Amino acid sequence: MSKLLLTLISGGIFFSACTKEKNLAPQPEQVVPCKLQTENPSGRSYSSGSVVEFNCTEKHCGLLPLSSKNYWVYEDSVYNYGVFVKVQYDTLRFSSNKKSLSDGLTWWESNIMIGLPEILYANDSAFFALSDRMFTPDVIDARKDFMIPAGDSVKYLSNFQDAAAQGRSVKLAAPVLTSFGTFNSCFFFEKNARNYRKDQIYFKPGLGVIKYIREEAPLGDRNIKLQQVSTLIAVHIE
Repeated sequence: MSKLLLTLISGGIFFSACTKEKNLAPQPEQVVPCKLQTENPSGRSYSSGSVVEFNCTEKHCGLLPLSSKNYWVYEDSVYNYGVFVKVQYDTLRFSSNKKSLSDGLTWWESNIMIGLPEILYANDSAFFALSDRMFTPDVIDARKDFMIPAGDSVKYLSNFQDAAAQGRSVKLAAPVLTSFGTFNSCFFFEKNARNYRKDQIYFKPGLGVIKYIREEAPLGDRNIKLQQVSTLIAVHIE
């Protein structure tokens, strides 16, 4: 009987030690699933009071992977109307959010401008911009800014907020080569307001802007000149 009791006690101690060791073992980090965005808010308008600051803890899937933890690093060649000035490095983040209360959409606000709208919503086929309506206080409009063409290319009306522009999206057959890597299945977005400004974007769905070129015309001049060339050199996506 005493031997049996000793065996049971020893087994209990061993089991307790194993349980304690198991509890002390590091637990794997829980992976937060990415939430696919499919809404089309183009043409919607909101009162300024119905678009509020919002802290988003979700990860959103679409053309662009959006999370407060994601970032993109760019090498920028900066020009002063065609005259080279310097090279600098910028990190793009979407760490601020707004929510449009009438439809519950989360809008992501960037810290710097790399071709895409500063406040955007991205579904699986287009980018939408959120901006104040000119000459109409307290009204905020949502508009489609760039889109993936159903065929090889598509043209559409666009704008630079205060200037009408011609938009164009092209599916690229050739890979895009950069110092960061070679990218296949990319798209070229262009927004052109003649004699005012032209933006060109090379974009890889699921990754982001690979290269961005901005040209503008000086005040009083109708000839656009190079202002910025930004090239992706590093990225962190969770």
